Amino acid sequence: MDRIDGTNSKTLYDYANPEIDVLLKHSVRTQLESLLKTSISVEQRLVVLQQSFVEAMTLVLSEITAPHTQLVKTFENMYDQAVLSMAVAGLSQEQLTHQYISATGLIMSPYNCKHTIKDIYRIKGYARGLDKAIQGKLKNKPSINVLYPACGPFAPLLLPLLSYYKETQTYKPSQIQVTLVDIQPGAILTLKQLVSDLQLEEYISLIEETDASIFEPENAIDLLVLEAMQHGFTKEGQLSIAKHLVKYLSLDGWMIPQNVSVKGMMVVGETEFNQQWKTQEFSHSSNVANEAQQDRVELGEILKINKSTLLEMQELELEGGIKVIPANQIVLPKGVEDMSKRIFAVYAHIETFAQEEVGQYDSGITHPRPDNSVYIDLKPKDIEHTHFVASSGDTIQFYYQLTGLPGFVPVKL
Repeated sequence: MDRIDGTNSKTLYDYANPEIDVLLKHSVRTQLESLLKTSISVEQRLVVLQQSFVEAMTLVLSEITAPHTQLVKTFENMYDQAVLSMAVAGLSQEQLTHQYISATGLIMSPYNCKHTIKDIYRIKGYARGLDKAIQGKLKNKPSINVLYPACGPFAPLLLPLLSYYKETQTYKPSQIQVTLVDIQPGAILTLKQLVSDLQLEEYISLIEETDASIFEPENAIDLLVLEAMQHGFTKEGQLSIAKHLVKYLSLDGWMIPQNVSVKGMMVVGETEFNQQWKTQEFSHSSNVANEAQQDRVELGEILKINKSTLLEMQELELEGGIKVIPANQIVLPKGVEDMSKRIFAVYAHIETFAQEEVGQYDSGITHPRPDNSVYIDLKPKDIEHTHFVASSGDTIQFYYQLTGLPGFVPVKL
């Protein structure tokens, strides 16, 4: 039987062992079985992979909005082909599934990170914004340095775009040089395999296995591309990484996303998280019901993250070395009759660049996150030290915890 990769002694049957069987499910398993039956060549596999990346970006960058069903099919195909490259990389069980909490947040396993590449509207918002930023930079410079920290195994915000540039000859490697950074050994192994499979080596100046929150680039960065967050701006180290790396931007360097606004609101859980989605095919900012929005009690912006605010942020260090960032104050509104029945929720709105965005419900990272530890106008019967209790009219100072699992800490003034 032909090998899946001429430089690798493993056959497809080797990938069905218990160590990496987690990869061989659903459509991926079907594809691998198909490979066994047809003895597809390495060259054919690479062609299909490269085409899948280009097709996804062609839809995303088009001025004509593609139907959601078409986007789903195209992104699923790109995901399936990328996972085949991950299988070829031959990760061990440990490299594939190891997940832990570092000093600055959750370090997701390569297995869990791989799903980002099929998060349609996250990729769309970033790719379109990044494309505009690259266009803007290359109007005034012959070449640019791009840094993508915490990029995961597929570097999904950038590798599909580079594949499109290569295929369409939009930009040459002499114009764009990229540094990819990730702390996970399994992500690095997969990245190297995928970059090779996509034949993008000339665009990549460095693939570095290290903690992005301490990485020091050798050259000034023109574009910093970063997405290491979860809904409610919690758990992952987006802020710590951004705060560290922003100082390596050139004087006219840009961050992608250009701005992240994190806001709070009080919602009726049944309306916000259930009723408004019952008749919708998929969750998206364009499908948010007017009734649900009108039913919200918006509390205002809790934290704004952009180049300017990052450079101005001051850390506070508490006992035990715990670091926090002072965020904004909000005043809880008075006169909301059902305030005690409402749930406090946090959501992020992401402006990637030049009016491109990832809005509420467009992606898992912008889904509003309910916080059931916050009680407004209601005192829990069995109060715990983790509960926060306040009343209408109170002023709340928010802090953002950087150490351990990041997240917001409200304090009543």
